[in-house]
Amino acid sequence: MTADTSCPDSTPPPTSPSLISPTSTAVSNGDFVINIQSDPEKGNAIEQDSNADEKDILRQADAKDESARGRISNCWQKISSLSSRPHIPSPHRNSDGRMRLVQRIEDHPRGYSQFAAFMNTDENFLMCRSYGFLHNRVLLYRQDELSQLEKQLIAMDDEDRETCPQRLQSRKTDESMDDSRKTLIQKIDEKLGEYDNLVSRIRTYVSLKKPSGRDLSSFMHWVWDEKPLSREESRFLEHQDDFVALSDGQEVGWLDGFVEDSMTKCIPKRLMKKLFTSKEQYRKSDDENLHLMSKYRMDVLVRLILTLTTVGLLVGPSAILFFVPDHRTLKIVLIMLFTLLFSAAVSVFTKAKRHEMLAATATYAAVLVVFLGNFPL
Repeated sequence: MTADTSCPDSTPPPTSPSLISPTSTAVSNGDFVINIQSDPEKGNAIEQDSNADEKDILRQADAKDESARGRISNCWQKISSLSSRPHIPSPHRNSDGRMRLVQRIEDHPRGYSQFAAFMNTDENFLMCRSYGFLHNRVLLYRQDELSQLEKQLIAMDDEDRETCPQRLQSRKTDESMDDSRKTLIQKIDEKLGEYDNLVSRIRTYVSLKKPSGRDLSSFMHWVWDEKPLSREESRFLEHQDDFVALSDGQEVGWLDGFVEDSMTKCIPKRLMKKLFTSKEQYRKSDDENLHLMSKYRMDVLVRLILTLTTVGLLVGPSAILFFVPDHRTLKIVLIMLFTLLFSAAVSVFTKAKRHEMLAATATYAAVLVVFLGNFPL
């Protein structure tokens, strides 16, 4: 017997195209082996999908750019159309539509608006009623309330002193037996708070100074001439003695008012406005009867007058002794006379306090004595 020793054919049988399997590639990375399978047909499909996605992204970006450009152009058209529109005429704006830096009194409608604009033109016109009668009336009422509560507390203490003195010696004992005293003290505390608040407010109003006669007269005359309020609501002006000034301003004495009144009477209105009215004050009103003075310019003029007066009080005695020599008695008379003049000038022209006036007078007298004592006869 013979054995068939022929080897089988190692060539694999042909396969149909539908049975072709995807190729695989092995990639080693250190200890790991990664098998990557690739399919030619799927690769082509993926490549086509990626190209389509890129085109869609580009289209969306172009659409966004176009929409943004459209919005910007629309906004620009709106802005240009607004700038080309004619400005609505307003008393608070210039002809080109810009807001006026200085609001005139006449720009505001007649009424409380115009009244407030007038008060805002000068700090000396900031004045109001203090309602002293009403404050005192409420003060007396609150005071009597506290007096009645005080009587009740004293009566309660006197009663407990006779019946149960332990209640006066221990708060806990008193509250454990009855809380009437606690309730009364709480009520007293509330009324004291109201009373203290009222006293503080009255003290604030009392510390306010009265407006000067010139400022109050100017205030009243403007209201009477312009009549910004109704007759019923203008009755607060009838209580002129109840007005207080809300602004202290600068140091203003009798000399300031005298100089201002004299300049107003002696100098023409146009020249007066050019010299003593600032540009902002000049623009605040077209009323020829309303004179607004620059405080800085008036203060410079008053200081100049005071300086000349002080120099005259110091040089005057020397000039007199120069023309009338050999009179010792005249020195004493001059010292007394010019010291009195200096003291009167300080008290009238300034708002110096009493101790300040005494110190200034003593200093002036000492300087004058030394100055005239060394004057050669």
